[in-house]
Amino acid sequence: MEGRIAIARHEEVARAAFVALAAGERADRVEGVLTDFWSDSPPRARGRLRAERLMVAGQWRPFPTEVFLFVSGSGAPEATADRGDRVQIAGHLRREEVPASDRDVSLPWTRYRLSVKSSLHVRRLGATALSRLSAPNRWLYGRLPPPASRGSGFERNVRGPLSALLLGRTSQLDRGMVARYRRGGLYHLLVVSGLHVGLAAGIVLGVLSVARVGGKRRDAILLVSVFFFVLIGGANAPAVRAGIVVAVFLAARLLERPIGTGQAAGLSAFALFAADPKQIYSLGTVLTFAAVAGIGLLTEPARRRLPARPDPIFSALATTFAAQCATAPVILWRFNLVSAGAWLTSPLAIPLSAVLIALGGAVLLLFAIGLPATSLASLFGLGSRALEVLADRASGMALLRPTPPLAAVLAVGGATLLAAAGPRRLRAPAAALAAAAFLALAIRPGPAGPGRGFSVEALDVGQGDSILLRWERHAILVDGGGPFDVEAADFGRTRLLPKLLDRGVTRLDGVLATHPHPDHALGLIAILDELPVRTLWLSAGKDENDLFARLRSAAGAASVPVSVLRQGTSIAWRDAKLTVIHSGGRVRKTDTINNQSVVAVFERAGRRALLTGDAGAPTERDLAAGGRLGRADLLKVGHHGSRTSTTPLLLAAVRPRLALLSCGRENRFGHPAQLTLETLAAFGVPTFRTDRLSDVRVELLPSATRLSWRGLE
Repeated sequence: MEGRIAIARHEEVARAAFVALAAGERADRVEGVLTDFWSDSPPRARGRLRAERLMVAGQWRPFPTEVFLFVSGSGAPEATADRGDRVQIAGHLRREEVPASDRDVSLPWTRYRLSVKSSLHVRRLGATALSRLSAPNRWLYGRLPPPASRGSGFERNVRGPLSALLLGRTSQLDRGMVARYRRGGLYHLLVVSGLHVGLAAGIVLGVLSVARVGGKRRDAILLVSVFFFVLIGGANAPAVRAGIVVAVFLAARLLERPIGTGQAAGLSAFALFAADPKQIYSLGTVLTFAAVAGIGLLTEPARRRLPARPDPIFSALATTFAAQCATAPVILWRFNLVSAGAWLTSPLAIPLSAVLIALGGAVLLLFAIGLPATSLASLFGLGSRALEVLADRASGMALLRPTPPLAAVLAVGGATLLAAAGPRRLRAPAAALAAAAFLALAIRPGPAGPGRGFSVEALDVGQGDSILLRWERHAILVDGGGPFDVEAADFGRTRLLPKLLDRGVTRLDGVLATHPHPDHALGLIAILDELPVRTLWLSAGKDENDLFARLRSAAGAASVPVSVLRQGTSIAWRDAKLTVIHSGGRVRKTDTINNQSVVAVFERAGRRALLTGDAGAPTERDLAAGGRLGRADLLKVGHHGSRTSTTPLLLAAVRPRLALLSCGRENRFGHPAQLTLETLAAFGVPTFRTDRLSDVRVELLPSATRLSWRGLE
């Protein structure tokens, strides 16, 4: 019933309003309540809106849905409106992109995103109950010294981590720091989470024990302390989930109806899902309750197998081990991450996080009442740096692995549960089975490419290009997609990397950037950071927006050699070859960068694919005049199907059997052009588009051509 009321009805109303907007005059003005603090920093701030209404043709219509906000420009939107405020925002509204991976649970509601040119388009309308609850957090955040007053070291090591660790605000965090924590599997230690609620409760409990406060008085003080910690920390979803579990447990004791951890978790789940049924679809919810279950079921058995003294250290080790056992299979399946280093560093990192919470609380209090906190802030900064060093060490031992089958992950979870709560005689064999199965999933190779011939796959990266070539255990990535915001370097990590790992690609023979436009090159920065790459290939054309310079820098940091591909270059493998038929060339008056794209032919086992980047009609004429175009089985349509490319001259020379066309859904450029589609149809070339089919894979085998695509709802 709650799902029908809170999800299905809202979805029907919101979809009707959006369809009416899309069919009429575009006036993308949305009203609603900000439900999160702003994250990231200008010029790419992100937020989340619980939308209430949408303006359609000059009239407000109900629009009860969730909208992700992306605000560009140099101004900080939090200076205008913050979490809990009712706002009116103008921008470009569209549906969220199809999830990068099939691992994303299919949601029974549509997600929308609103791209806003500037924080000037965010207008605060007033306060709500949520903004009043956020007032303590907002006031404490405002009492922090501004970054410029203390220098960059203070901003990076004190203000940013303090804001994230105690106030749940991530906009001030250094991006390099965030990347190291993520790679090491320790990001949950940097931002207020369920773990921090438990650590804060442990600190308060320790103080009460020293003060000899016990019984109901202790439980009442602990309950109030947890409430205020969650409130001041921004009441984000992970902290609220953990806070509910602790509150249920303590409330039952205060009512003299004590319950176990499992019962507390179960009652908390009922309360959470009744209040917000969308939480059922949250991976964070899965991880929270997996960690709680692991700690409740596995801590005591693990503790019995460790030395008796010193108890605090070995109890912490047992708790950490229990939580890791419960969450590691989920993290491997969803994030392809085996955090080998986290198992070693967590016993040090978690107690250090507890120290930072206590120390940070004192620093925050001193800033709040206007007293100097220089010494404590410096000590907090040293602790922050020490925690980052541990995260860095953990990231060095973190492995990205192919996506495992969900059934196998569930089997590992089942064996872990049996080891914790099954019949005593089965516990040891079940534990051994769970460990062996997890290790097998962690080291297994992903599926290989075709043994004969090769495959070409147009990966759905929105309005951009990314082509994956595969054969046997070889893989080449041609372009990496990306938004037109050159600061959004995380695109490759969130959108492209999951696709490669789903396909079992954990290393690349080569990465080719056909030209320096963000929708082709930006996603490659994260790929160079995250995966082993044998060579980075660049075009011989001009650089633009320093994208090639950034790619060279990323390659240098990863010790990846860089080569410039010039016309006539041929790269050969045992039975495969990539031939460059165009790269760079003369500077044209219009569309220079696109027409300097690398155009290449890949061939194996007698099958050929022509990859054209964004090369336009002038380049196609030069290639035809120079006799460099030959027959090809597959054509990657140039420039996303723009009318400036894919001329009859090209098609007459190449005579492709089929074509792949990469472009974004509802893109603002009108790609593909109707003229281009008509030209392809006139030559009888079946064309498969990512905006309609998502990821499209073509296997060019010696005796057959096979097609498959992900499909869209």
